[in-house]
Amino acid sequence: MRLVFLCIYLISMLSLNAQNKQDYVWLFGYDRESATEGTEGYIFDFNKNNGDYLLPAQNIVPFEISGNNASICDKNGQLLCYTNGCLIADADHNIMPNSSGINAGEWLDQTQGGNCNFYLGRHNICFLPDPGNENGYYLLHKSVIPDTTIHFELRYSYVDMQFNNGMGDVTEKNIVLSDNRRLQGRYLSVNKHDNGKDWWILQSEKLSNKILTFLLNENGINEYVLQEIDHTFEYFSSSAGTAAFSPDGDRYAYYNAYDNLLLFDFDRSTGALSNLKTIELVDISAPQNSNSTLEWSPNSQYLYISVDNVLYQLDTYTSDLEDGLIMIDVWDGTSDPFATTFALMALAPDCKIYMCSGSSTNTYHVINKPNEKGTACDFVQHGIRLPYTSSIASMPYIPKFRVDDTEKCDPTITSIFGDQIYYRRDMTVYPNPVRDMLTVVIPEGKKGRILVFDMLGQLVWSGDGDSYNEKVRVDLSALVVGTYSVEFLPEDNKERLVYTAQVVKVE
Repeated sequence: MRLVFLCIYLISMLSLNAQNKQDYVWLFGYDRESATEGTEGYIFDFNKNNGDYLLPAQNIVPFEISGNNASICDKNGQLLCYTNGCLIADADHNIMPNSSGINAGEWLDQTQGGNCNFYLGRHNICFLPDPGNENGYYLLHKSVIPDTTIHFELRYSYVDMQFNNGMGDVTEKNIVLSDNRRLQGRYLSVNKHDNGKDWWILQSEKLSNKILTFLLNENGINEYVLQEIDHTFEYFSSSAGTAAFSPDGDRYAYYNAYDNLLLFDFDRSTGALSNLKTIELVDISAPQNSNSTLEWSPNSQYLYISVDNVLYQLDTYTSDLEDGLIMIDVWDGTSDPFATTFALMALAPDCKIYMCSGSSTNTYHVINKPNEKGTACDFVQHGIRLPYTSSIASMPYIPKFRVDDTEKCDPTITSIFGDQIYYRRDMTVYPNPVRDMLTVVIPEGKKGRILVFDMLGQLVWSGDGDSYNEKVRVDLSALVVGTYSVEFLPEDNKERLVYTAQVVKVE
């Protein structure tokens, strides 16, 4: 019997190791030659314990990633290239030949004098492998067209990794796909064909009931088909939400606060949408700025939807969607250093969903167990601390490459920064604000170290704590007025948890 279990375990590990890893490296930040300390670029590298996460000084990210963000690896998880929407960098963080001028046009001329610092838009860009060339990659990207009302135009550029000594070269650029159709900002979505090699490309049209549908196969990107749906997109919905295919490829979800949720079945053999279901999460009776995002759980059962800084979970398996809707959490109002709001979500190879804020922050939010129902999904605001302050609202849009794999992700991944990371949990402290003596409540069954840091990250107090002495008194009377972070780090910490709270010291 033990031999049977051992065989099953080995087979499962071999299956995980053989998975497609083309989404295993995400890049963030805004390094340039003039970058100041604290604004360096950083990497989420889901290849387990794959070296340092910090980019060496001679290999800084050569452009700003604020808005457009996409990257692509080979099937073994080694980075090939990445982009900010108007330039492409290779795996050595050098600007790829002929990549200058991607998305060139009036918007870049007006806002940046034709030079590329970053490109406007989120979820408007992605890399796709060419089904007809194992060394070729299409970059789908959307250009801003600033006429009477801003709309977007879908284009592609092409990277061939055979050139430039295997580091890649851009051989085609800014090829228009959408034939002057007025497209919405965001909502670019791709899904694997059921033949396992071709790709479907979907993009909604502005102020219409149509979704453009393209097929990418070995002959290139075919002329689009206009799918009409039983809904007309609202005036304010462009750039207000996101869309995503489920990890199993069978469903397509579109959400913003103006159109509300549109949930379709998707036929991977024909590219057809069908069986539209809708649900209203919020009632917007008047125009307002409302930012939304959505992402699927790895098991394709739950949709996570954030709108106006409220996070919901929707059980899509319920016959009446209203019965499957649960509010998970509301933004806690923290600024670190700017508002840590809910902006963009992305399902990662480690089976977690990461969420960035709309502003530069030092933390990202994390849904640790997205396959679990309700608050058991373990959503933690400020769940991981970043090595450097983030750029504004940047999260890569990366296709779900493992649609046909049994396992859609790898829960054994324990490192994304090249070393073990720690996941934050809330800790009880009181009084708050505090003048002198602060009481720290030690988590049940834990023993470890209490640390107090100022807002510059300097350690100002440390001491031991354990659950046998459940409440530890910390004397803060000597500290200056300000905000401090209190942390408890357990000794035996297989779960890699850190318990934290912020306190305000007053006179």
